[in-house]
Amino acid sequence: MPAVAEETRSGVAALAERCRACYQCGRCRSACPQGLDLAGGPRAVVRLILAQDVEPLLASADVWRCSECGACTQACPQGVDVAAILGEVRALQRTAGGPRCPERSGAELSARQLRRRSSLSALALGISLAARGFLPRQRAGALSSGARALRAQARPARAATSPGGDDLFFAGCALRADRGAHAATRALAAGAGMHLAEPAPARCCGHPARDPSLTPPAFDGPVLTACPACERTLARAGTRTVPVWSALVARARRGECRLTARGDRFVPYVGCLAERALTLAMMAEAAELAGAEVVMAHPSLHATCCGALGGVYRGPSQGVLELLRFAAAQGAPIVSPCLLCRDNVRSASRQERCGVQVHFLAEFFQAVPAGAVPIPGVVEVAR
Repeated sequence: MPAVAEETRSGVAALAERCRACYQCGRCRSACPQGLDLAGGPRAVVRLILAQDVEPLLASADVWRCSECGACTQACPQGVDVAAILGEVRALQRTAGGPRCPERSGAELSARQLRRRSSLSALALGISLAARGFLPRQRAGALSSGARALRAQARPARAATSPGGDDLFFAGCALRADRGAHAATRALAAGAGMHLAEPAPARCCGHPARDPSLTPPAFDGPVLTACPACERTLARAGTRTVPVWSALVARARRGECRLTARGDRFVPYVGCLAERALTLAMMAEAAELAGAEVVMAHPSLHATCCGALGGVYRGPSQGVLELLRFAAAQGAPIVSPCLLCRDNVRSASRQERCGVQVHFLAEFFQAVPAGAVPIPGVVEVAR
């Protein structure tokens, strides 16, 4: 690493003033959904800042494994905005150089893509990372994701050309790159009597874990979302967002449709970016309305990070491995309202050969108008 510029040292000194109240209690690391997989975690990064130990700070890869969930900031008893501090360390590393890790490379390549086009191409990103030597640990999952991306690229999912329907829906990059999941989401909404109108052209939300300089799209009215990352990014930009799953459950609760499930029980997984309590409550209510059992006895309550935003190429996180063992012992599939979580947990299940099926929420539930008879097997689930 080249000699550290005085401007960078001054930046670290300014961060130290903002961290001065920290007394290294460690609650930030305990709260971090990736805490089991980090070398030192948020606590160690703040310690390096307080010590003005600039060279090791600029070499820290942990700051690139942050998914911007904000759990560390919420847990800090001294009011230190740890998540914002990590973001500023990433900015310093962009300027001064830093570790060669898949997380940093992925963030920089994503940002570069999004400056040239409106949406992120998972296929192009994967090829670019592989060309730089970052190969996926789970090859079968990578090939499956690549095949889905190719199909979506060859024949893009159809969307409304203007937000003139009943419900403005922001699908996001991941959902539009998966034709099967995209179709299942629209079918689930249609069965509940919802018309999803997607703005055109659709673009990436610009989540800050990729590049904080990207400006999120702005909308006047409330927007339905199917991705926790999109939901957080749009909300930060001032757009009122509503998870499409919550709107669906609300309709079922009012008797406007009926929910059915493809299994009689499942283990929920909400990931690190969803509003944990609200999302688990929504999934529990969906299960009750569909006559299924939701298994919530796992100690972590299924809120660890799958690695989607922080490090797709690192393999399964420890939290995900624990969740898979729990689901295998229960003999139940895992269901997630986040498509990135589904893909990463599914890859982990393949790698561990534990036989646990992992479904996107729209693949597991079906909605039919009140009084109608559901047609079994109408939703095709990718294996």
